[in-house]
Amino acid sequence: MGWLRSYVVAGLFLLGCASTGARPAAPSSSSAPAWLPPYTPEQLSLLEPGQEAAPVAATRTYPDLVMFRYSHDRLLEDPRDAMRTTKLIADLVSESPRSYTVAETPPRIANDIAQYGPPPKREPDGWVVATRDPEGRLQLAPVSAPKEARAAFDEAVKALAAGRAQDAERELARAVQVAPHAAAIHVELGRALLAQKKLVEAEAAFREALRADVTLASGHEGLAATLLARGDVYGARESLAHALAYHPFEPRAVALAAKLTPETPPERPTPFAIFLEVDAAGVVRVGTGSTVGSRMYAGCRAVMRYEPELRTALFNVAPEAPYFLSAAEEMFCIESAIGAFIAERAVAREEGLPAPQDKQTAALTGLAHTEGLLGFVMVEVLGRHRPEHARTAPSVVHRAMVAYVARHVLGYDPGPNVSNYVASAR
Repeated sequence: MGWLRSYVVAGLFLLGCASTGARPAAPSSSSAPAWLPPYTPEQLSLLEPGQEAAPVAATRTYPDLVMFRYSHDRLLEDPRDAMRTTKLIADLVSESPRSYTVAETPPRIANDIAQYGPPPKREPDGWVVATRDPEGRLQLAPVSAPKEARAAFDEAVKALAAGRAQDAERELARAVQVAPHAAAIHVELGRALLAQKKLVEAEAAFREALRADVTLASGHEGLAATLLARGDVYGARESLAHALAYHPFEPRAVALAAKLTPETPPERPTPFAIFLEVDAAGVVRVGTGSTVGSRMYAGCRAVMRYEPELRTALFNVAPEAPYFLSAAEEMFCIESAIGAFIAERAVAREEGLPAPQDKQTAALTGLAHTEGLLGFVMVEVLGRHRPEHARTAPSVVHRAMVAYVARHVLGYDPGPNVSNYVASAR
């Protein structure tokens, strides 16, 4: 019983602490990146300095937006693995010279931009292409195209927006001749043809776009829309799963998904909403929900962000290396939440008490046990904030994302052999 109780206590290791009458302290311009917006009064209230002194002041930390690390997927078959992660995080906090406090906050308090970087573009950039560097890693690089091709493309976009699809088609046909390697031109040509219900030609244009750059979500979305118009629901669904894997919240893909989703929407777990920042005294201030799962996840994210020694141990980087986002961090912290959740229920059963409600962590526990967390993390968390990393992901990561989208967004089973990148040609 004692060891189980220690895990539950671990999930509640942070005690809310606030003072009254103190002036809110915002991050200074010297420490905050240019893309960080001002905090709201409600968020600033979490940064009011308290009376406690931090033995070692935490440093305001924001992600390096260039560096990123992927992760392998795995099933959480033994709940003790998650509980060990929970204990590790609790031990790190208890032994840290830095100070951490938490307040119960609503989701609107979350400072996502400070955690993940500036909001992404609503649509993927068709003028960058995924190419392999000398070490074999995918990188996004600008597409080189003559000025006349870009000019024709821009005119075509205006024409198509004005409902002049034929004019757009003529401009884009000329641009394709000049820059056949530019996926963005083929996508826009496909849209112009689709607007005229030239479905065979539109499908060919979208497939050319994907041959130029298979990671461009708009190419997959356009192909999905064309296949749906031709009555190929299965092909449309498969192509759309790839589109949403590469850019999970692209507006056209989201709208098309609404047409292909069953009347009863599939279960879609929700990510935790948290606030992380350092106040003027160097105390790490955390805002999160009331459940043991949300508290443990938030505590883990705080430790990963403000304890460079932990990042050194996990990622084999130098202590002075900049903080960067990773799928591994998100999966690690969700597992810590699951460990606290499992322990909390075990203690309740032992004491004959009803377990507190925590539908969010319960859904993530089921996902971790049956499918793994990689797809969820890459789509719902990192895909929401940094979708560009999906375009440079290894094929195994992309397959996990496609499988997650198929089951939890579009509501169908993709089967065991999810294709690496492109829906099969008809």
